[in-house]
Amino acid sequence: MKQAHVFVIGAAVILLASLVTRAEVKITVDHNAGNQATAGFKFKNVPSPSKDDAASKAKFTIVDGARDRNGGALDQLNDGKIPTEEDQPEDNFFFNAGSDGGRLVVDLRSVIGIKQINTYSWHPNTRGPQVYKLYGSDGTGEGFNASPKNQTDPEKYAWKLIAQVDTRPKDGQPGGQYGVSISDTAGVVGKYRYLLFDVARTEDADDFGHTFYSEIDAIDAAAQAAPAAAVAAPATGAAVALAKAGDYEIVINYSEMPELKDWIETKLKPTLEEWYPIIVKALPSEGYTAPQRFTVTFRKDMRGVAATAGTRIICAGDWFKKNLNGEAAGAVVHELVHVAQQYRSRGNPGWLAEGVADYIRWFNYEPQPTGTRPNPARSKYTDSYRITAGFLNYIVRNVDKDIVLQMNTAMRQGKYNPELWKQYTGKTVDELWDDYLKAVQKQ
Repeated sequence: MKQAHVFVIGAAVILLASLVTRAEVKITVDHNAGNQATAGFKFKNVPSPSKDDAASKAKFTIVDGARDRNGGALDQLNDGKIPTEEDQPEDNFFFNAGSDGGRLVVDLRSVIGIKQINTYSWHPNTRGPQVYKLYGSDGTGEGFNASPKNQTDPEKYAWKLIAQVDTRPKDGQPGGQYGVSISDTAGVVGKYRYLLFDVARTEDADDFGHTFYSEIDAIDAAAQAAPAAAVAAPATGAAVALAKAGDYEIVINYSEMPELKDWIETKLKPTLEEWYPIIVKALPSEGYTAPQRFTVTFRKDMRGVAATAGTRIICAGDWFKKNLNGEAAGAVVHELVHVAQQYRSRGNPGWLAEGVADYIRWFNYEPQPTGTRPNPARSKYTDSYRITAGFLNYIVRNVDKDIVLQMNTAMRQGKYNPELWKQYTGKTVDELWDDYLKAVQKQ
């Protein structure tokens, strides 16, 4: 069976197949980039996700590979629910960081004529595109293997290759919503009980190239007259503020903490609009584009202060409620730095990443950098946060004004190593720390 591909990127339609003269598998790809993404995964040519398709009652099984425990469980793929934000790991399924990928089998529980297989994903970066091979089987062929492992050719075990999908754009940013629809010009892709997805990562430059899969649908040809049930959109009336800073868009969700509305509108929103562009400008590197859209969500029951994962900032609502006139805005500025950093390599020292964030907070945003002075008897540059920030400020003012920029670039590119301190300043990091302590004691 031949394959025809229809790629839809924004408003452009590229037909890669010539005139169809016989049954051909057709792959249609829609891409909603950046702020074109919609809460309901609405595309021009690919149907929106369904909550009552054949896959909703199917059994999904990982036959090779492992799910990343930072993401959602396997049932995220057929629960009829989709994420409402571009970086919601818990509402997507993806394979374990650092692995090559894996295989999923979908058991539809009986042989059906399949009209379409549709897959959906959403992420602001390289985890948005989809790369996989799709096989089908009715389960009756000689030598059928229901769980073919990686490196096993499914076609030798009564599986048929249906399609090969690769939605990675040749140009431009890879982030956004992707919808893929696999169909056939004859009306039915085939009669199958089992579908096998051989999923590959989108890049291997770091450990984080696994697609955030939001939903997988299988449309029964016999039920094609019945309207597909649209996945419910986010609840209306949600308390959301939208901050705009040039091309940057920041969604602030305070649904669980409506009492923060006045502070968010009068203090936090203007702070984000002013300081995110400043931070992005302060931390450039060659070939890098900072996220243009991210979210700030206030959680009522969250402990601690705040945390950032990709382009999602989560804030502990009760802590902020108690600190609105103190450190609240500065705490979010710290998290803004993490959004702009986007360090993906596991080799980066956490103390330095946090130190850079607190350096920008305490020596750029905050009018008085409190708590950054070290205790010579027990402090160390690896203490992170304010202590590391004070150390960086000393180097900027007395040794190398570009040290933060240089270390940011190295960490973003996955090239950090301790020797860089001597390369940039002429001294090791320990020698620099000793100099800093001596300077502090003279003050």
